[in-house]
Amino acid sequence: MKLFLLVVIMFQILVLGDCREVMKKIPSESIDLVLTDPPYGISKEVVISRKRNLGKFRGSDIILDFGEWDKFSDLKEFLNFTFQWVDECIRVLRPGGMFISYFDRDKINFLSYYLQKNGFKSKGYFAHIKSNPVPQARKVKWMNAWEIVGLWQKNGGKLTYNYQLGQHPDYMIVPIVSGKERLKHPTQKPEKIIELFIKYWSNEGDIILDPFVGTGTTLKVAKDLKRSCIGIEINPEYFEMAKRRINLIE
Repeated sequence: MKLFLLVVIMFQILVLGDCREVMKKIPSESIDLVLTDPPYGISKEVVISRKRNLGKFRGSDIILDFGEWDKFSDLKEFLNFTFQWVDECIRVLRPGGMFISYFDRDKINFLSYYLQKNGFKSKGYFAHIKSNPVPQARKVKWMNAWEIVGLWQKNGGKLTYNYQLGQHPDYMIVPIVSGKERLKHPTQKPEKIIELFIKYWSNEGDIILDPFVGTGTTLKVAKDLKRSCIGIEINPEYFEMAKRRINLIE
C-alpha cells in the first residue's frame, strides 16, 4: 500500500515596481487567477467643495484627482499601457484560468475585445453596487453608485468555479470601505467583494496575481482564504501600507 503526502506551501509575495517589468520574471502559465483593479484614467483635476453647502450635502471636499498613476494624455496612451500589462497577464495565466478586473464602464469593451481576440471567452460582468455612494454635490446627474468588473476565462484548460457555494447574482451591494478596513487610498475596494471572487473562482492552494495591489486587499484576503498571492505595486506609499496589512514588516 502506497501512501502519498500532499504538501501545500502557501506564500504571499509583495513586489515594489512596474508590473509590466516585474511580471516578466513570473513563469508562463503559472498563475491560476488574475484579480486586479488597474488604473483606468478616471482621475480629474477637480475638487468639489461641500463646506459652504448649506443643504443636506454639506461635508468634506470631494477630490477627483487620484494621483499621477491614473492619468493618461489620451485614449491611445491608455490603451497602450493597458495592453502591455494585459499581455503579461495572458502569458502567466494558466489555460482555463480566470482574468477578473475592475475597469472603466466606458472603456471595458476595449478590454473585452482584446482578451477575446487573444484566446479568452467572456464570463460576463459583475456590478459592485455602493449602498452609500458619494452625493452629487453639483446636482447635474445621478450619483455614481456602481462599478463594473469583467470576467474572462483563458481557453484550453479546466475552469474553476465553485458552484457548491450556491447561486449568486452578478452583483453585490456593499458600503464604501470605512472603519478599520479603510486605508489612505482613493479607490480601495471592500474585502467582501474580493473575497467573493476568490472563493468562487479559485481553490485553496491556488496562486493569485494582482498586478496593481494598492493597499494589499487581494493579498490579505488570499492569505485569509489559504491561497497564495503575488502582489505588485509601483507606489512606495501604497506598497508600505500593503506590507503592514499582511504583516510583511522587516
